[in-house]
Amino acid sequence: LGCGGGGFIISMAKAFPKSTFHGYEISKQALDTAAYNLGAAHLTVKNVFFHDANEPGESLGDHANTYDVITTFDVLHDCTQPAQLISQVKTALKPNVGVWLLADIPSAPTVRENLKMPGVGTYYSFSTCLCMACGLSEKGGLGLGTLGFSIPVAKRMLTDGGFSHIEVLLEKDNARWFFVH
Repeated sequence: LGCGGGGFIISMAKAFPKSTFHGYEISKQALDTAAYNLGAAHLTVKNVFFHDANEPGESLGDHANTYDVITTFDVLHDCTQPAQLISQVKTALKPNVGVWLLADIPSAPTVRENLKMPGVGTYYSFSTCLCMACGLSEKGGLGLGTLGFSIPVAKRMLTDGGFSHIEVLLEKDNARWFFVH
């Protein structure tokens, strides 16, 4: 979900040729890059499919009970409607066996606590210039921003989205990794 130019998916597809990989994206430019990258790997990669999530029938939520694993890296805090994406993931995962590996930017529950973190100025700069612009780009956009998907926010949103198991696996290299099912 949020596959960008497809590099991760294509690499996974090469490493696991007996599995099938689907990338969902809303950016036409990213999908064009993904198609180019897939074309460049065409001799060895035949198990990758990219979906324009803006098209009818092509969003993740349109594929109910389909996937064993869904990955999302650095996406939710940029979304206008992250609750909708969470709902789509819940719908698309196979019941009782599907898992979601979710990575986002590590943050504290409050601005005051975030100000104590190393590199916080860079985080807030990115948030102001990019993440908030994305998250507020549609009417009613949530606008979480770079440091808005803290553990309490994540647990509340994921629980509201129907998930019962939310575990922080690791915080390293500017990412917080959640294991969700």
